[in-house]
Amino acid sequence: MAKRKKKSILQLPILIKNSSISAIIFLFAWVLFQLVGHFPTAASVRLPSSQNSFELYSNQTQDNLTNLYVNSIDQAKTSITLLIYALMDENIIGALRKKTDEGVPVHIVCDGKASPGITKKIPKSICIRHMGEGLMHQKVLIIDQEQILIGSANLTYSSLNTHGNLIIGLNNPSLAQALIQRAEKMDEDGSPLPVMQLETNANEQLIEFWALPNEKAAVNRVIKLLQTAQKSIKVAMFTWTRIDFTNELIAASKRGVQVEAVLDRYSAKGAGAKVLNLLKQGKISVTLSTGQGLLHHKFAYIDDSILINGSANWTMAAFNKNFDNFMVIHSLTSDQQNKMNQLWKTIKSKSSKS
Repeated sequence: MAKRKKKSILQLPILIKNSSISAIIFLFAWVLFQLVGHFPTAASVRLPSSQNSFELYSNQTQDNLTNLYVNSIDQAKTSITLLIYALMDENIIGALRKKTDEGVPVHIVCDGKASPGITKKIPKSICIRHMGEGLMHQKVLIIDQEQILIGSANLTYSSLNTHGNLIIGLNNPSLAQALIQRAEKMDEDGSPLPVMQLETNANEQLIEFWALPNEKAAVNRVIKLLQTAQKSIKVAMFTWTRIDFTNELIAASKRGVQVEAVLDRYSAKGAGAKVLNLLKQGKISVTLSTGQGLLHHKFAYIDDSILINGSANWTMAAFNKNFDNFMVIHSLTSDQQNKMNQLWKTIKSKSSKS
């Protein structure tokens, strides 16, 4: 017995050693997993070009949005203009800093409270931290005065990877120039910007760009588009408090249009509770998100042909106080329809009735 006991004591250091090795291996695997999760892979992303129609990107259809923005920034040769609410993703900050080191002019307008310390992180850029009454809530990247990425995603790790978002990519020098001029005016004295409504074409597709705040005309335009629906309206919305838009959906449903809405579960039970109840009372098919992150979308998809998308939630502040925007794309191509149908299917699959 004594001999057997002695053997166990002698084996104890070996067990401890083996346990330490296992712990080190586990720790190494965990660190590797974290690194892979926080840095984009080299997977290619099809960037918008003058030869292509609008490109649609969503992390809910397996598009790597971090790669999309990093690759766009990497190809910049003459200029980068960024209007953004929150800029915190280290990959994108690193890509912007690299471009400033290469001598490419980088002009950033961001919300001062949502992008803390950004002027120190990209010191060679022209970085304006907007501190006005309304939020600087836009999400627009312009490369070389022609390539544009615009949509609902902030440039944070969560927004790009976890929260549901939709980005429109296009090459359009006329729109790019108008957006750059507007960004430059935001640097001046903080006075109200002029109304901006722009219509242009990209590969025979009509697009409208609406810069907010511009309450009356922009609100009327959304209402008019909802009123023209003949077959279907699909809405995915983060924050929705506007009763006028709600009433238009209920009216559309009463005239035979198939209306569906998916809302973010947190916002719908908070600020959007009244709209949620009105939609239910109006017999609208409405569900709440169940996915891991926020349903951060701000789009309406009408008759499988018209897409409204941008940074503007359906709130009063978005249309009359915040620096927001939305685009209207007409006559969606079959590829764009397939993309939107795939996205809607995914959104619906990750939602349920409240």
